Amino acid sequence: MSTSPSWRSVLASAATAALAAAALATAGPTYAQTHTNPPPPHPAKPAYPAHGAKPTHPMKPAYPAHPAKPAHPAKPVYPAKPVYPAHPAKPAYPEHPAKPAHPAKPAYPAHPAKPAYPAKPAHPAKPAYPAHPAKPAHPAKPAYPAHPAKPAHPAKPVYPAKPAHPAKPAYPAHPAKPVYPAHPAKPAYPAHPAKPAHPAKPAYPAKPAHPAKPAYPEHPAKPAYPAKPAQPAHPAKPAYPAHPAKPAYPAHPAKPAHPAKPAYPAHPTKPAHPEHPTKPAYPEHPTKPAYPEHPTKPSHPTKPTHPTKPTHPTKPEHPQHAKSDEGHEDS
Repeated sequence: MSTSPSWRSVLASAATAALAAAALATAGPTYAQTHTNPPPPHPAKPAYPAHGAKPTHPMKPAYPAHPAKPAHPAKPVYPAKPVYPAHPAKPAYPEHPAKPAHPAKPAYPAHPAKPAYPAKPAHPAKPAYPAHPAKPAHPAKPAYPAHPAKPAHPAKPVYPAKPAHPAKPAYPAHPAKPVYPAHPAKPAYPAHPAKPAHPAKPAYPAKPAHPAKPAYPEHPAKPAYPAKPAQPAHPAKPAYPAHPAKPAYPAHPAKPAHPAKPAYPAHPTKPAHPEHPTKPAYPEHPTKPAYPEHPTKPSHPTKPTHPTKPTHPTKPEHPQHAKSDEGHEDS
């Protein structure tokens, strides 16, 4: 037999299991003999008395039938719409008189000749600049080779002659403009009402006097500039000649009076509309029936008293277990 540590643990666990099985086998009959009398049955709970029948609710009363609505009277036939008379023709405006030709505008007089200004003094001759030294001549540039001759373009073909446009027709002459009637005099505007006077402004209290400002120290005297040389006097400018008087324009001819505007014809009177028929009155609503009273609710039955519970038998005492290596002791 092997004496390794793994085999020692396996043998120890097997021995412990065998001892526990032997102890249970010896104690089984002793434990079963003490529980041969079963306990008495538990008393049953008494039954509740039956509930009383519930009263039936009365049926809901039926609503009375609504009365039939009266029929609306037949709509009256509207009379035929009268035919409006035709509007009279608009009168033609009278022709405007021909406007007189305006007189020819007079020619403006020629402007006077401008006076000649005095000759300006000649400037002194400018000294000649010294001659620059001659620049050396550049070497002659070689000549480029001659370009080949360009070929001539072919001759342009002659297009056929375009047809002449037809003559434009002349516009018809405008008709003569009719003479406008004279405008009525504009009524005078009413005078504006006088503006109310503003209330007198209240007098403000007198302001306190400001304290006296301290005097600034005097600036040192500025040195006098040297006197400028006197400017030479300019020559007197020649006086321009007086412009000629402009000729008066001729008076415009009086405008012809406009002819009186023709009066418009009176508009025809509009026919009156027929009256609408009266609406019939609605019938009154029927009164609502009263609901019946609800029945009284029956009282619940009284709860029965429970019987007293029986006392349980005393439990037998179990034998005391003695601790030993060989298991339980025999009683």
